[in-house]
Amino acid sequence: MVDKMISDKLDKIGIRLEYKSGGGFPAFCARRQKEKILAVCDRNTRPFAESAEIPNKKICFIDEDEPVPDEKVCGYVTECAKEADYVLAVGSGTLNDTAKFAAYHTGKKSGVLATAPSMDGYASPVAPIMRAGFKVSEIVHAPSDILIDTDILSAAPSVMIAAGAGDIMGKYTCLTDWRLAQNHLGEEVNEEAFSDTVDAVDKCFGSIEDIYARGAAGIGRLTDALIVSGLAIAETGNSRPASGAEHHISHYLEMWFVAQKMHVPLHGIKVGLGTLVTAYLYGALERDGVEFRGAEATYRAARYIPPLKTLEEMLCRLGAPTRFSELPISRELFRETMLKAYTVRPRYTVLTLLHEMGLMERYLPQLEEKFY
Repeated sequence: MVDKMISDKLDKIGIRLEYKSGGGFPAFCARRQKEKILAVCDRNTRPFAESAEIPNKKICFIDEDEPVPDEKVCGYVTECAKEADYVLAVGSGTLNDTAKFAAYHTGKKSGVLATAPSMDGYASPVAPIMRAGFKVSEIVHAPSDILIDTDILSAAPSVMIAAGAGDIMGKYTCLTDWRLAQNHLGEEVNEEAFSDTVDAVDKCFGSIEDIYARGAAGIGRLTDALIVSGLAIAETGNSRPASGAEHHISHYLEMWFVAQKMHVPLHGIKVGLGTLVTAYLYGALERDGVEFRGAEATYRAARYIPPLKTLEEMLCRLGAPTRFSELPISRELFRETMLKAYTVRPRYTVLTLLHEMGLMERYLPQLEEKFY
């Protein structure tokens, strides 16, 4: 369970976190007993939606194994939400984002019954969706409720636990990107959100052996870190404390997979790979003595990132890939992603720095050798 300080912060911004007790979620049900609740699910999470002891529940079923939050899916859920008082996602990434989007655009409150510790958007006021084939981050309302059943989370597929750990691993590099932007450009850093995220990441990976073993304590720490990351986004007003170059690499690849109508590897799996690339680049820049405004302070900040070998070992033990060739992408797409991922968001990262300094071509062969 998250500590009281984090729980109090969630309460302060209107998010109630409830852990399953006595066979259900009594506090949530008491608050929502007079409301018509739309339970949004897909083929994988429908059993959880149907078995959840929630009053006045109506199922909004997306008849897909892996729905993409595009205009079709978001439009369908938004239409369903018009007849409800409250929108409850039963799932994780896409379902959570789609439910928040639909609730925001129909003026309803939303919540989530988490089914996997796979991504950091549970407490976030951001909904990444696909629009005209491009990944965009919509500012929406944070959920009013987060419902946690630790038994469900511990039983999630291994790849989803690996994805959650990959998403949290990405905080090492995205926080360094934030310091880079502060040191190089003078960008403001929300120190409270920064500190909360660091603390949650450290606690999470301090329990990594228990995460490997699917222990309740380890999965709990992972889930806590995912929730705190969303809280940091809410505190900051944007996704800066949770997303940097590693996420831009993930988003670039996701748009390609969607355009090709191919299976999209889980967000956190791609983030884990992006983290390896970004961690390597920070180390290489310092080893090569590359100078830029704020370099010394940035290199100090980058020492927070664990050694590359440690990151690779964690991903391996989680069953996650450590080379992009383990995904169905070509060498050419890998090169394209390294060169163009900085364009995904107008946010300064190490990829932006390399582009501005004309250095990516210099490091691309190294990245290709190590990570493709």
